Amino acid sequence: MRPSLRIALTGVTAGALVCVLASCSGSGSDAAADGTVTITVSGRPPATNAAALRTFDARVAEFEKANPKIKIKTNEYQYDQQSFQTKVGGGSLETIVRVPLTEMSGLIKRRQIADLTSDFKGLKHSEDFNDVALGAAKGVDGKLYGIPTEEYALGLVYNRDLFEKAGLDPDKPPTTWSEVRTAAKAISGKTDATGYAQMTKENTGGWMLTAMAYSFGDSMQEESGGKWVNTFDRAGSGAEKALKALKDMRWTDDSMGRNQLRNITDMEKDFSAGKIGMTIAGPSLVGHYIAQYKGDPKTIGLGAMPVDGGNKRTLAGGTIAVISPRATAQQREAATKFIDFYYLSTKYDVALAEKDATAKKKDGAVVGVPSVPFYKPAIAGPVDAAVNKQANVPVEHFAPYSESLGDYELAIEPSVEAQNVYKALDSAVQAVLTRQDADPAEQLKKAAAQVESQVERAQN
Repeated sequence: MRPSLRIALTGVTAGALVCVLASCSGSGSDAAADGTVTITVSGRPPATNAAALRTFDARVAEFEKANPKIKIKTNEYQYDQQSFQTKVGGGSLETIVRVPLTEMSGLIKRRQIADLTSDFKGLKHSEDFNDVALGAAKGVDGKLYGIPTEEYALGLVYNRDLFEKAGLDPDKPPTTWSEVRTAAKAISGKTDATGYAQMTKENTGGWMLTAMAYSFGDSMQEESGGKWVNTFDRAGSGAEKALKALKDMRWTDDSMGRNQLRNITDMEKDFSAGKIGMTIAGPSLVGHYIAQYKGDPKTIGLGAMPVDGGNKRTLAGGTIAVISPRATAQQREAATKFIDFYYLSTKYDVALAEKDATAKKKDGAVVGVPSVPFYKPAIAGPVDAAVNKQANVPVEHFAPYSESLGDYELAIEPSVEAQNVYKALDSAVQAVLTRQDADPAEQLKKAAAQVESQVERAQN
C-alpha cells in the first residue's frame, strides 16, 4: 500500500474540465415544489467520441436512477479562463466546474467559488481522504473550496532496453541529478540514443525548469509584502542550479544530443522511437507511449523525480471540481453527491474500481499506470490491488515511482502568471542548451526582467 503524501502549495495556472450547471441562468434557483433539484453537467464528450459518450450518458443515467430527486442536464462546455470570468461577471457560472489545481488560489482569493467544507463532510469516506490530495483545494483559512478529481506528480520516464544496453539496472533508475548525469553519459556512450532530453518549447522549457528547481529544494516565486514576486533569478537559486546541471550534461558530457528544441509531442515521439533514454514527464507519457505510439509496455519504466541531496520535491498538477458561489444549499448537496459518484467512487470502492478497470481494458485503454492516491492506504491499497488485477502493463516497472510518492512533497506551479513565466524561461533554457557560452545566471535575470511587469500587473 502507498504511504500518505505531503503537498506544498506554491502556485497557480490554467487547464481543462467538466462542469455542472445550476440552471439555464446559473443563478442558483431553489428546488422545485416536489423537491427535485436540477443541475447540468458539462464536459459531455462530443458525438465524434461515441464510446466515451456512451459511458458518460450511462453513468449520468445511473446517478439519476439512484437519486430520483436530482435532475441532470448535460452539455459540452469546457472550462477556460476567459469564459469562466465572463460567466462569473454575468452571473451565469455553472454550478460545478473542473479547474486545474493551479487555479484555486486566485479563485478562492476572489471569492468566485463556494465554501464546500460542510458539504464535503457528507461524502462517503471523506474522513479517509488523503490530506495531501486536498491541499490544493484549501484556502489559507483552512476551509475547503473544491474536491479533487485527478492529480499527478512528475517523475523520471526511461527506456529499460537502453538501460540494459548501457549496463544500467532498469529496476533501479537514478534518484538524484548526479545519478541522472552518470546514467545519461553511459547511455550516450554505449548506444545510439540520447542519454537525457528535456522539453524546451511552447512554455514546456519553463515548466520543466520549474520542476527541476523544486527538486533542488527551491521555489520560483515567493510572497512578499502581500504579493507574489519571482525568485528564480536570485543567486544560487534552484533554477540556476538546474540550468547548470543541464549545461554540464549538454556541453561537458555531450549526453543530451543535438536537438534541443522539443515540445511535448516532439518529446513523446522521439522517446517512443527509442531515441531518448530518459526524460522528465508525468505518468500520462506511459499511456501515450503504449496506446498512441504502440510502444512495447515492457520497455518503459517510471521512476521518482530526481532530486538534489535530501530535497524530495516534485511538481504536481491535476483538476479540482469547484461549485459556483450562487448555488443554493440543495444544489451544492446535489453537486457534491454527483462529484463523489462520478469522480471519486472508483477511487474508494473496490468492486467499482475493478469494474471500471475491466471496462477500460476492454476498450483498449492502458490500465495499471500509477497516480497520486486520493485516499489513505487502508482505502487506496485494496483499490490499487483490484485495478492492478486488470493491468495490461507490467506494474512492477513503475514501482520506483509509486513507492516513492509518500516520501515526496508535491509542489504546485508558480502562483502568478505561470504560463508567461514559463514562456520567458523557455528562452533561458534554450540559450543554455544551444549556446555553450550562455551563462545560466544571466539568462535567468533576462527572463525575470521580461516577465516582472506582467506578474506585477496581474496582482493589481
